[in-house]
Amino acid sequence: MKTYAEAVDIISEAVQQSKRIKIPIEKSADYILAQDIISPIDVAPYRNSAMDGFAVAYSDIKSIPCSLPIHAVTYAGDSDKYSYKPNSAIKIMTGAPVPEGYDTVIQVEHTTFTDSEVTFQKEIKENQNVRLPGEDIKNGDAILRSGEKINPLYVGILASIGMSEVEVYKKPNVLVISTGNELVEPGNNLKFGQLYNSNSYTVRSMLSKFCDSITVDSIVLDERESVISALSQDYDIIITSGGVSAGDKDFIPEIAELCGWEKKLHKAAIKPGKPIFFAKRNNQYLFGLPGNPLSTAVTCACFVIPAIKKMIGVKKHLLPTTSASLSKDSIMKSGRILIWPGKIFIENSKPVALFADKKSSAALSALLQTDGLIFQYTFEDKPPVIEITYWYEILHI
Repeated sequence: MKTYAEAVDIISEAVQQSKRIKIPIEKSADYILAQDIISPIDVAPYRNSAMDGFAVAYSDIKSIPCSLPIHAVTYAGDSDKYSYKPNSAIKIMTGAPVPEGYDTVIQVEHTTFTDSEVTFQKEIKENQNVRLPGEDIKNGDAILRSGEKINPLYVGILASIGMSEVEVYKKPNVLVISTGNELVEPGNNLKFGQLYNSNSYTVRSMLSKFCDSITVDSIVLDERESVISALSQDYDIIITSGGVSAGDKDFIPEIAELCGWEKKLHKAAIKPGKPIFFAKRNNQYLFGLPGNPLSTAVTCACFVIPAIKKMIGVKKHLLPTTSASLSKDSIMKSGRILIWPGKIFIENSKPVALFADKKSSAALSALLQTDGLIFQYTFEDKPPVIEITYWYEILHI
């Protein structure tokens, strides 16, 4: 049986980074860049007005008040190139190009004007309200680097430099399967001996941000033919829950081998989640998660999500952990590494962990009102070592 650290290493070494693909920028938020983004243009590429007002040559303003004839009118988007006319003004709108020879814009609120003449009432500063070429972004500026996440706020920046598509690391197509004759879908009436299928909903919601598509194959019965059919499908990743322990109908490891999967890991010394199973077939990956609902959530967080993060190009894909102390009100004993949800709070500027009240791996409600996962490493004749990781670090790219 592997330790937690060994299990993490086995999966991380087996998983390869996805191929690079080009996608439209409007679909690129929360993808990882596979290219450097270097601006090919100045933004904006010409001098333009920051205000609705009047463009003048500062040298033409002799004193205040000062009146000048209006030479022309220009709007944002105009392609006309007006020539400088000495001792004149151009009426100009926000974003419109400032013609050569004019270097200053006076906002309309500081003027009085007719159709033919404008009078300036307040002191004027040279170059005021004129945006220079490249004031926002310069040609050749490095905007983003390969390996960075495309924040939703960055998509407009990509558009502003003329990009319509961007090269990213492909997100996987995932099949999620819950096994068990006792399972029924929410919305149906339960009969004696039945349970609602929660695991596929847990896994799908935890992985939605990291995947291109997630197909839920509902419930697969604990029958060999059903499992063979499920594990023969063509997806980047197949995730099952249940069927990996030591019961008479725990077929997943055996049938995976029959279907061409190479076993890399089966069982880790952790609680919950000991029966965790992982296999590879060419460039496909199979995660067999334990069937107990809390075990499913914990092993998805600890093994599946870091693996997918590596696939999609996240540089720091492993779970980040921080040392913590354990609350005096929180004691759980385990001969294995304990990975349990709980509350995390700060005392004397240091994190303190408190295990969730529910202590059963079948109790999915242990996740309620928790801040993250608590890792308890137990040693002989030594106090336990406590580390924590927050849900927002696990569930976000």
